[in-house]
This record gives sequence, structure tokens and C-alpha cells, in this order.
Amino acid sequence: MITEKSCGCIILKAGQVLLISARNDDGELFWSFPKGHQEPGETDIQTAVRETKEEIGIDVKIIDQTPIKAGHFIHNHTAYKEIILFIAKPTSNNLKLQSDEVEIAQWILLKDTGDYLRDCYHDIWLELTKRETPFRLSLITKL
Repeated sequence: MITEKSCGCIILKAGQVLLISARNDDGELFWSFPKGHQEPGETDIQTAVRETKEEIGIDVKIIDQTPIKAGHFIHNHTAYKEIILFIAKPTSNNLKLQSDEVEIAQWILLKDTGDYLRDCYHDIWLELTKRETPFRLSLITKL
């Protein structure tokens, strides 16, 4: 089975998380975090920062280098996508979407984020909230 790897960021700012909406293999919109494929020679963090910039135009600083990992089957279960995400904060505000991959980018309140996410992306969010208490998340988002 083919395995694909995507790295990206969970971007936090002022009590909010930046989510993107894109289309899956069936053409349905779904919410996730900015991420993309790793290029040869890149580290996971380098990929996460580059792909975030490419997909949504924002520069980020990784504030926790411990990855949150998940995965799911894609392409009618013919491949498995490994997802590796890092907690980050924005260092620029110039949202510019990569229109062929991202349809929407939206800041969502921390308390509402879980309502937007499904499947492995919801699992990622749950892992983040287990790792980071609500108090700690509120501190992170003020950076």
C-alpha cells in the first residue's frame, strides 16, 4: 500500500484556530489544518512551515516541536495518508489562499473548533486538547 505524508500547522491566535476547507476525493468540502506533501530532504517542520505559507500565505513560527500525528485512507482506500502537525503562531497576517487546493480559510473560536472537524482531524484536535489544557491554550494564543 502506498503511504503519503503531509505536514502542517495548527495555527493559534487570540483564542482562535485557523482552519481551511478543501475538497476530498469525492468533491465534498471538509475542514482541516493547512498541510501538504513533504519534499525530498525536508524535515517535518520545514514542510509544515513551507506548506502553510503555500496554502494560505501566512508565515508561522512553530511553538511546540512535538508533533501531533494521525492518518486516514485516501483514494478509495488504495493509499494511506500520514498527517503530522505542529502547534504554531502566525507571524504575518496576509491570508492568500492557494485557490486550486483551499476554498476557505477561517479563524474559528477555540471552543467551537471541534464542531468543524471530522474523522482524523477531530482526533488531532482531541489530542491537542488533551495535551494542552484550556488555560494553557489561552496562554499560547496570546503569543
